[in-house]
Amino acid sequence: MHLPDWLAYFIGDVIAELRYLFTPGLRKTVRSNIKQVFTYKSQVEHFQFDEQDICRTVKQIYKNFGMYMVEFFQIPKWNRQWVQERVELVNIHYLDRALRQSKGAIVLTGHLGNWELAGIVTSLLGYNLSAVALPFKNEKMATIFVRRRKLKGVNVILTGANPKEYLRAFRKNSVIAILGDRLFTEKGMRVTFMGKETFLPRGPATLAARWNAGYLAGFLIRKKKGKYMLVFDKPIEIEGTDENQKIQYLVEKGTEYLEKYILKYYDQWLNFSPMWNNNG
Repeated sequence: MHLPDWLAYFIGDVIAELRYLFTPGLRKTVRSNIKQVFTYKSQVEHFQFDEQDICRTVKQIYKNFGMYMVEFFQIPKWNRQWVQERVELVNIHYLDRALRQSKGAIVLTGHLGNWELAGIVTSLLGYNLSAVALPFKNEKMATIFVRRRKLKGVNVILTGANPKEYLRAFRKNSVIAILGDRLFTEKGMRVTFMGKETFLPRGPATLAARWNAGYLAGFLIRKKKGKYMLVFDKPIEIEGTDENQKIQYLVEKGTEYLEKYILKYYDQWLNFSPMWNNNG
């Protein structure tokens, strides 16, 4: 946090390079995920790729994760002025539309760009924001992450928390940000994602359907080092006659939005978990 940006990013890049060299199993997982993304992209966009393209992208993903970690530790530096100087706001009126009914809004996001910083930026813009997070096994690491988030006004709701936590957030017309591009603890719902069947979380859709909250996708995309784009997409109208139909519809529509942004910014998809090999 106390280093100049150029030195902090240099250190992050070196660590990412070492991780790339010494984690062959993890590298194989990322490669498998990206190959499926490229395969699907070639089907829907006439995208051409070869093994060298996959290798270059995997290495860039490691480097982007190094930048992500540098930016995470720089969170205490962030303020409203930094947001104005460094972040381009795209379609933020969609977030305002989703909150118009005063029932809160679920923002579906993913391990794309910098999701931690996305919550910080949204909070600094004046929105009441809660982030749903997975509890850390390491207590010291959990303390660091929770402290960083709360420092900038982000409320943390741990997965498996009492439903009253969500109720309090909705009553405040809060934005609730949830990662939806891989399973954590829940069973999930079978969907076709990147042209192949897998399971994605149903939690974000369940909250939106149960509380009739706004539901939309949002991401903080890196344009270059130190410059970002906070982008929201059009709110998804809830369709279906019963809760299960509504949840299924929202999960499927949410999957389309995840595909849209991952296909466009695939080297910023920092997902190090197997997405298709072990679950269909």
